[in-house]
Amino acid sequence: MYPSSTPLVPDDQFHERDFAPRDLDAERDLQRMRRPQRQTAMKKPSLANRTVRSVSRFFVSVLIGVALTLAGQSYSEQLNEIIAGWAPSLASLLPAQSSKQTAEGAASSEVAQQVKLIAVDLAIVRRSMGQLAANQDQFAAKQEQMNQNIATLQQAEQEVRQQVLAPPAPKAAHPPAPAAHNPPQPSPR
Repeated sequence: MYPSSTPLVPDDQFHERDFAPRDLDAERDLQRMRRPQRQTAMKKPSLANRTVRSVSRFFVSVLIGVALTLAGQSYSEQLNEIIAGWAPSLASLLPAQSSKQTAEGAASSEVAQQVKLIAVDLAIVRRSMGQLAANQDQFAAKQEQMNQNIATLQQAEQEVRQQVLAPPAPKAAHPPAPAAHNPPQPSPR
């Protein structure tokens, strides 16, 4: 199985093994057997990588603990029932249910008292709102009256200005002499 074409590179040497069919898996196994087996050393992660991993693991465990604590506080009754079902010997360590009911009764009376106070405050606010609306109506009426008074004052001012600025009435050429005011003169005799 020699190539029938001329070689691409002139001084190229071809061997028969280059064109013979071969088993690549067998060649690979053969190469491995020729090489001495080396022990691959385990690389130790750097100090920074180890520190980051340790700190991240610590924070994850803290977050899980916080989440469990919050869940335990939120669902304490259900948690107590589950623990009592799984481990009855631990049920004596759980808080008593009667104290919870007493605390709930005290809390409900406090809530009822706060609701009453809020209702009283709400009634006061409603009354104040009614008074405010009435005061606003009175204010609007007084404002309208003031606007009317201002308008009449402006009209009166305009009339006064017209009278002051108007030219005086024309005078007569010879005014008549007042007769009644003249005293009688003595006649010459």
